[in-house]
Amino acid sequence: MGIWDVKRDSERAQWVFVPQVSVGPLRFGMAPDEVSAALGSNAPACRLVQRSSGSYELVEAQFTKLGVTAYYAMGQTLACVAVDALAGPQVALDGTALVARVPSEAEDWLCNHTEAYELDLIYTHAADPGSGNLGLILRAQRAGDIVLTRPLFLIREWAENSWDCIPGEEWARF
Repeated sequence: MGIWDVKRDSERAQWVFVPQVSVGPLRFGMAPDEVSAALGSNAPACRLVQRSSGSYELVEAQFTKLGVTAYYAMGQTLACVAVDALAGPQVALDGTALVARVPSEAEDWLCNHTEAYELDLIYTHAADPGSGNLGLILRAQRAGDIVLTRPLFLIREWAENSWDCIPGEEWARF
């Protein structure tokens, strides 16, 4: 697979998103070792931060081969899952695929979905559409000369306050 190659849906694992509960085999609130076990990997690329107490805390674990990044809240619980547009699993909500889609079409779907179910529609500081009710933000990710959706699946608190909660490294990924 080349640097800008995008997997076809038929080549991806197929996951289901249950808002505020789970993304595929991952449940919000899981500990890092539970996430690794659920993904079948014990050695993700991790980023730790040192707290004022001198202790280290896991902030992010990248499962590069799977195209999944897990973000942890203080207290070491899973709070956000980012799915890579190029190589991550396909994640569906109510039968609609959310990964590697044309951003404008995904935004139209989200607008219609939130209106039909009377859910909130929010936009991040980067103009990414989302919904706190769903715990979903539809980011865009570069794939060569095009961009495709890189969804973030989050706990409600993070969706409503994404700028403060999501690590800066996520916002820097294009």
